[in-house]
Amino acid sequence: MNIVWLESETVRTPLPRPECAHTWTEYPFTTADTLKERIKEAEILIINKVKIGPAELDAAPKLKMIQLVATGTDNVDKAACAERGIKVSNVVNYGPESVAEHAMACILQLTRRVPEWETLVHDGSWSASRFFCLHTLPMRGLHTQTLGVLGSGAIGGKLIEFAKAFGMTILHIERQGVEKPREGYVTFEHGLAHSDVLSLHCPLNDQTKGLIGPDTIPKMKKGAILINTARGGLVQFDALKQAIESGHLGGAALDVLEVEPPPRDHLMVQWQHPRCIITPHVAWGTESSQANAGRLAIKHVDEFIAENL
Repeated sequence: MNIVWLESETVRTPLPRPECAHTWTEYPFTTADTLKERIKEAEILIINKVKIGPAELDAAPKLKMIQLVATGTDNVDKAACAERGIKVSNVVNYGPESVAEHAMACILQLTRRVPEWETLVHDGSWSASRFFCLHTLPMRGLHTQTLGVLGSGAIGGKLIEFAKAFGMTILHIERQGVEKPREGYVTFEHGLAHSDVLSLHCPLNDQTKGLIGPDTIPKMKKGAILINTARGGLVQFDALKQAIESGHLGGAALDVLEVEPPPRDHLMVQWQHPRCIITPHVAWGTESSQANAGRLAIKHVDEFIAENL
């Protein structure tokens, strides 16, 4: 099998090589203008975020499989692949602890107001205090707060485990539009209204695109914190910015944006606020998580080749 790995620099840990007989071509990154040339002889394509649509598939007539080193598959036209008999495979549950740890770290930073305290140290406020500590920013303990989780898969489940260890009350939030929630779940509207922290772990699709925006943010509990380690397209950033500036929301932490990498003039790149943490899509990226993603991806490749020899 002729295997082409298009984005080796998107992971820090090199992918293991398949056990089966193969040829291997690896590129550190691939741009749109080089893509078609690189895949024209490929039988198996390994990708992360490169976009593959009908035009790209037509340029790769020998292609039999696309293996993503990622969980999300929204960059691949799966219908077009199905029409051509091309298998699309992703990796799941390769690092739920990594993403959940990042979400928990952001919850702690925002609820304990760590970025703001640090600013008060460096701007001289602490030095000018007549007392040994400052009491300028109110804080609440996590054990008094409720975490609402939208999407209780492996990552959401691991976050719930972490949050329970801190004594948080947990709400499993049902999908928007579901009038009768599943057992153990609350309605979407109830979750918005009662969550001190709302963490998103749902996929991006037609039903969830722009889910957190001008229609839903006003329904969120005043002072609530939003955490998004899922997909940037779930959030409408203009509405989020306004809600934080007005004080309706108590803050947000975003590890994802709808365009990645974002342009330099992107609203969330240009805007800086002490109650909004932006990180560059790194929640998943612990070394163990990256290594596990690569191992699972190649395991799927070996299984595919064994089944199709």
